[in-house]
Amino acid sequence: WIMPKKLTSNETVKRWKLDLTEGYERQRRRFLPNYEFHGLYNIDEKFDNVQYVDETGLRAIEDANEKPTESIKPRDSDHEGSGVMITPAEMEVTADLLKMMKLEKRHDGDDYDDIMEDEDNDAYTLSAQDDASVIATHTVSGEEQSIQPTQIDVKNDRSSNDADMNNVGEDNEGEKQADVDEGEKGNIAASSYDLITGLLKAGDWPEKSYNISRCTGLEVRKALLLWCRNALYVVDGFEQTDGEGLKGKIKRLKKETTSFQVNIRQHNSEYTEQPAAEKTKGKDKSTQDSSEEEITYQHRSQRIPFSDLYSVYRRRYQLQQNALEFYDVHRNGTLIAFSTHEEREEVLSKVLSTPLPSSIFSSSVLGGSTSINYKKFMNNLRAKITSQWVQGKITNFDFIMHINSFAGRTYNDLTQYPVFPWVLADYESEEIDLNDPKVYRDFSKPMGDQHETRAVQFRDRYEALEQSYEMGDGPPPFHYGTHYSCAAYVLYYLMRLEPFSRLALSLQGGKFDVADRLFHNIGSSWRSASSENLQDVRELIPEFFYLPDFLLNSNMFDFGTTQLGKTVHDMTLPAWAKGDPKRFIRIHRQALESDHVSRNLHKWLDLIFGYKQRGQEAVTSLNTFVHVTYEGQVDLDSIEDPVERESIIAQIQNFGQTPSRLERRPFPQRVVVSAFKERGVDFSSLPSLAMLTPPFCVVGAPQRVYLRVNTVDTCKVGMAGQIDSSVGDMCLVKGQLVGVGRTCALILPSRKYCRFGGPNNGVSVHVAMTSARYREVNKVLSIHDGMHRGPISVAKPSLNGLWLVTGGIDSTVRVWKYNSQNMQLQATLCGHDGGRITCLDVSTTFGSIVTGGTDGKILVWDLRTLTFLRILNHTPSTPCSAHDGSAKCFAVKSVSINHKNGNIVTLLHSTLCVFDINGNLVANQSPDVEFEGNDMPSCAISTDCPEWMELGIVAVSGHMNGDVRLWSIDYESELLVLRHILPEHVHSCPITALRVSGDKQDTLLVGDKSGKMSACTTLKLDQLNASELTSLVAEVQSGSVTSQGHIMPGIAIQ
Repeated sequence: WIMPKKLTSNETVKRWKLDLTEGYERQRRRFLPNYEFHGLYNIDEKFDNVQYVDETGLRAIEDANEKPTESIKPRDSDHEGSGVMITPAEMEVTADLLKMMKLEKRHDGDDYDDIMEDEDNDAYTLSAQDDASVIATHTVSGEEQSIQPTQIDVKNDRSSNDADMNNVGEDNEGEKQADVDEGEKGNIAASSYDLITGLLKAGDWPEKSYNISRCTGLEVRKALLLWCRNALYVVDGFEQTDGEGLKGKIKRLKKETTSFQVNIRQHNSEYTEQPAAEKTKGKDKSTQDSSEEEITYQHRSQRIPFSDLYSVYRRRYQLQQNALEFYDVHRNGTLIAFSTHEEREEVLSKVLSTPLPSSIFSSSVLGGSTSINYKKFMNNLRAKITSQWVQGKITNFDFIMHINSFAGRTYNDLTQYPVFPWVLADYESEEIDLNDPKVYRDFSKPMGDQHETRAVQFRDRYEALEQSYEMGDGPPPFHYGTHYSCAAYVLYYLMRLEPFSRLALSLQGGKFDVADRLFHNIGSSWRSASSENLQDVRELIPEFFYLPDFLLNSNMFDFGTTQLGKTVHDMTLPAWAKGDPKRFIRIHRQALESDHVSRNLHKWLDLIFGYKQRGQEAVTSLNTFVHVTYEGQVDLDSIEDPVERESIIAQIQNFGQTPSRLERRPFPQRVVVSAFKERGVDFSSLPSLAMLTPPFCVVGAPQRVYLRVNTVDTCKVGMAGQIDSSVGDMCLVKGQLVGVGRTCALILPSRKYCRFGGPNNGVSVHVAMTSARYREVNKVLSIHDGMHRGPISVAKPSLNGLWLVTGGIDSTVRVWKYNSQNMQLQATLCGHDGGRITCLDVSTTFGSIVTGGTDGKILVWDLRTLTFLRILNHTPSTPCSAHDGSAKCFAVKSVSINHKNGNIVTLLHSTLCVFDINGNLVANQSPDVEFEGNDMPSCAISTDCPEWMELGIVAVSGHMNGDVRLWSIDYESELLVLRHILPEHVHSCPITALRVSGDKQDTLLVGDKSGKMSACTTLKLDQLNASELTSLVAEVQSGSVTSQGHIMPGIAIQ
């Protein structure tokens, strides 16, 4: 596949959507091109010149002579889910509504709810549907899912594309409905597995098939799950009928597309929307015809090889224990629902009995066991993760995500979306002090009990309902008729962000809700949920702590105007956010990780996932919701009419679903320690603080950065044939510094290295260090010729050793899967304008590849789909960028990916920059910082510092004179700040290699052109002398820096 020259800039992509795959801490940060946008919203792409700007500038850009094209009113459709409008009133449950539903309560006692004890209950039966959708009232069929890789025409054989998505058998658009029906009859008559074998990889053949529903958010499609010897397939648009197993017939299912009428905010436009009746007058016939034309067959096949399966979880779907969620090594999540509980358990048992070398289960079978006890494994895993959290080894965010997953919450089902707490209670102050307990919500109380006046009304409601229930007239009593999490609330928060905008429209009958009810002011939403609104006790979602994009109306939707005359556009942020969504997210995450929250978070976990979720403890804690929201409290089997049953399920899903209860005892409290006590330093606390200390910051005093050289050595491995002694790569193994030459790259997990640049246009794999298996360093293990058309100029293995990305002197980049002795070509990526590839990096965590060349371009590619994403545009101050029209372009020296947030550090000529995962410039060098002559940087590398750790080192640069400099970001000025220069001048010639080592990001490995290597580690408090310790104690006690190292206003970092 060759990228056309006209696509050398992401400016040609006008619309973007959130990538639904997950990265570090299960965060979804990356955006992908949204090619369905214009068809979905009936916008002519030729006239779509909308560019996002904030309220202070232009709302949109359009040509002076162009008028907005008229949108089409959403047509009526037989598709379940269209035309459904959910209002806040409908999300509240009343006693009368529960009586009308005539639901029978289960009498299984209180044992059902424990997630680790409910797997063996009686199975529920999912009634069959004839349509491609399963959810009765708020499901829409979707055009695309972001897990679909775009097919690439690779010059060499690409034999192992493990996530193939294919479209087959689409009908002609002009075909009449009768013809479609006739064709369908023919398909049924000739039905067999011949219909789907074309979607399978060579050598795969289904041993068994299951009718399932694939769920993504609220979009549900009927599909087949095919069990093959080496993989699972999920094939959309098929259903097995008239028989069991492989003897059944295969039926093709129709797929309907949906479009919406929306207004895009325009600038200087005199266009006003016509009244709905006038706008649709005379168009009923054409609309009907259009509806028929857009019914097509569309079949997408997803292959999940067992070798790439990372994890599998039991899930609830439509209130029933009948679903599984699979994650592959790319963190693609696939949620599928079976017809019965028994089928779900059958597939789970088969999966866990299959070798899964890349999964979380792999270590469990090393002892010789042939299968895995799922319940026992998950119990042990949850205990391990809880222990890590208590000891301060993982973040609060990470722990809450784990707990949500254990309790059945998932991104793939909006009715069971992960729940996060409101953390702060102050959204009015100009500044916020995260050390002040008064700025936080009360974690021991649910949202309904945050304000006493409203809490009294909830108690009165419960007592009144309790009396009716005891008299046999009414449902079980509850405090709240609404829930803290449901699909409507999730879409309320994410309405500005695709693909959630279209789901919000679907849920609202094709139109956005009235402006006053939309999410437009965070402070107002807090007041509504905590004190002002009896129908609102909602909590938050994970995006509030890492994704500023959902607060911006970058798609320029016209959300209307409130009754007070305010135009709803971007979110109104708290005053302390200074109008910056990134600042809001950064401070909000710092608040979540603060000492106060760490000391009190277990109380909130008790309410949502623990012993205060049900029973008398819930009543006492003002934490009781409608009984139908709790798992196992409704006997769905007693409803014989399948239509009525599906309707009841849909209504309950609108109410919200309480997570499965994980604990019957209180969650343990997190241990919070500080290195500085009133009388001095507590050295015993340092191990607990080490894991969450920012990169290269002193443990216990993160406002200080200081490194010392503790090892110096000479590189000897992989030097044969090099014209100089330059170091190319290094690692630290059990305290031993191991380096390889300039034309080598280490494969860390296997302790091997690959050598490139030879006349064979390929690589050879060698032993990097001795082991019980390999006694001889430099020994050749395998040779791979002809990997490029010319010599390879750069190679980079992934951190897990499963991928190898190579760049050649012919400007091409190739992606390989490396499996022991084999190199399997996945794709050839073309986009650089001639010249050799000079540097590249790959991150399996975020599925990204970044490449730089002598043409001065820095390109970002999608590792999961092997397609081009964007080009990184440098600022005009850059000596030479890829688009400045200059005849001469400087070569890119370094690119490096942050594996915790996807940020990209680049070194182009002498300019160091940091971009985010979506190509936005985060920070660059100050114009006052200029490098000349021997001071010029020669290479650079990113650390894994998350943005909320403001004091952390984000980049390290090596220079021609041997200097090594460490950089942080001043987020106010968006400039890189020099924090530290290695004081010991071990190196006196150009630095050629850098690597950040260790789980704690506290060790820096440096190699130079002469072959000298050094290992530098962060200074420890117990290595300081008395005067230095006294100075640090005074600094901390003065309050200039918090215990987490957050910079306070007016304090300079030295």
